Amino acid sequence: MAVINKDLLSLKDIADFCNTSSTSVSNWRTRDKDHERFPLPYQEISGTPLWKPDDIIEFLKIKFGEDFDVIATGNMTKKTIAVTGRPKGGKSFFSSRMVKDKTGFMRLFCGNASDKTACPIYIKISDYTTTESFVFHSDFNSIYSEDQDEDILKVKARVSALVNSNFQQSDIDKMHEIEDTIWMMREIEKRFENRRDSDTYIDTYQKPSEFTARILRKYKLGSIEIIDTPGVAGKVDASRIAKSDIYFFLLKSDNSDEAETIKSIVDSLKADIATSKAAFLYKKEGYFMTEKKYDEARTSVREDMKAYNDLFADLRKNIISTELDLCDPAEHCIVFPTMDAEDMTLAEEQFLKDIGEKLDEAFQTDTDEIYDKKYHEVIEQYGQTAKDFAIKVLSDIPKHDIGNGDKVFSTEDVVAGHHDRVMTGDNYMFHSDLRMAYKKESNLLEQYFSQFKIEDYKESWQQVIIKYLYRKLSSSVRTDRGLGIGIHPWEEKPARTMLVEESIFADSILAAISGVESNMRNIPYRNALRSNNIESATWNCVACTDDNEALLKLDLVKDSLLNVKVSSRQEMVLCRYVGGLRKVAEYEVIKKMGYSDSETKGIVKALSF
Repeated sequence: MAVINKDLLSLKDIADFCNTSSTSVSNWRTRDKDHERFPLPYQEISGTPLWKPDDIIEFLKIKFGEDFDVIATGNMTKKTIAVTGRPKGGKSFFSSRMVKDKTGFMRLFCGNASDKTACPIYIKISDYTTTESFVFHSDFNSIYSEDQDEDILKVKARVSALVNSNFQQSDIDKMHEIEDTIWMMREIEKRFENRRDSDTYIDTYQKPSEFTARILRKYKLGSIEIIDTPGVAGKVDASRIAKSDIYFFLLKSDNSDEAETIKSIVDSLKADIATSKAAFLYKKEGYFMTEKKYDEARTSVREDMKAYNDLFADLRKNIISTELDLCDPAEHCIVFPTMDAEDMTLAEEQFLKDIGEKLDEAFQTDTDEIYDKKYHEVIEQYGQTAKDFAIKVLSDIPKHDIGNGDKVFSTEDVVAGHHDRVMTGDNYMFHSDLRMAYKKESNLLEQYFSQFKIEDYKESWQQVIIKYLYRKLSSSVRTDRGLGIGIHPWEEKPARTMLVEESIFADSILAAISGVESNMRNIPYRNALRSNNIESATWNCVACTDDNEALLKLDLVKDSLLNVKVSSRQEMVLCRYVGGLRKVAEYEVIKKMGYSDSETKGIVKALSF
């Protein structure tokens, strides 16, 4: 094992990690050599000593030498919440209820009924956060790198002074500078509509509120990320909030065209919502000082939400949409009451209770098992007929429109590009490519599977298979997967840019780690990327995990996708990374039919992309 992904280690954990016995580790503790002194426990629980991974790694490097190459990642399990709705709707106020320093957060991000920011805010909440802070990211300067226009030069100078720096939450003036700079960038982008808009956003690192801390502990999460989108009037960049575990839509009753706005938002997101949970937060003005008053408000809101039920009638005709929360807004709405900015009120307690129930639905781990069981029962009952039907559905998925350009784009072109393994060092190139690739794949799958209508496939077993295949494929595409882990504080988690590069050079990575013990793969993994001109100033923050699904993905990419012709870097990302994620799902659903590994891989290889 080249990675320790636990927050605290027991004696047995240390023994397992070192491939030795607990007795041997106990003996290490009793030795009294100054240069090899075993660290003191970080804490004891019920008499059981526990150690910090970093302390153990430091000891093991002394004991076994600096070649003992191990990285402690801590718990990297994460769930994502997306919040979207109109400007001035209270999205940031909602997010403030999830963090410890809600006053400091509100000073930074709440606009007091004004549209404060023009970019997404990624709120990263974790017990490991030591100080609340924020970081501004943008690839604006790389888009306008050759421009010498005076206004553009002025904006680029401001961006350079602010981007990728960590600012304390108390630094309100810096946030004002960032906000002003974003508006200046938007004015430039209006002048150059033929260019893509910059990928601009803010990361903020927050400690959890008591409510969020309970959720983290309950589901053994390392972090929760809330994506707070800019205020929108029916237009959402779906790629910004794709792959969220739950979507909250904020509504205000005083907007006469709110239904039309929500419909537009949902239409732009439906490819991503199909396998996630969703809820409507209905803004209800007034103070509800008793449980009775709150229950009355809840009933009133549900009655109001019935008016939205017909909005999504067209979705109910699709087999894949029959279980969507969106199809029944009245049953999936939550009162968003007036709350005190500082003190916890009864209304806020009730609100958080309702939010907690929705998060339970989204974060529970047995949902996939339920779908797997239904699929297995259908395969068992209908045998080859069901297998043939499922494979036919997979075979008929349309090919992506790739490889039709005049130029053949190859790995040599990637090598010549001298890419960096970190998103910011790579000038967001692979990062932007990946956003577009997710969007193309999600839309292709949604459009294809939406064609399966209930009236055309009336047999319940057919509907089970169709829903299962869509769920598995779209979920897999939304689940970043790879061998590489990066633990630099400010890099993406997961390290998507590096995972894209890993997939592009799948054959090199597999060759480098082939036959190498799992706890010795860090250096070969890094060297495989380096040999393909992937650069980094923080290779010491990179580890190679022992992840069977990630290995399977690379194996499937090597067998099925390396020879697919592509005409651009964007197409290569779509094919080798996103395509690899789809291939994993195809492998899993076919393997569940009872085919052998080699038979399954043969069928997967025959499926087009």
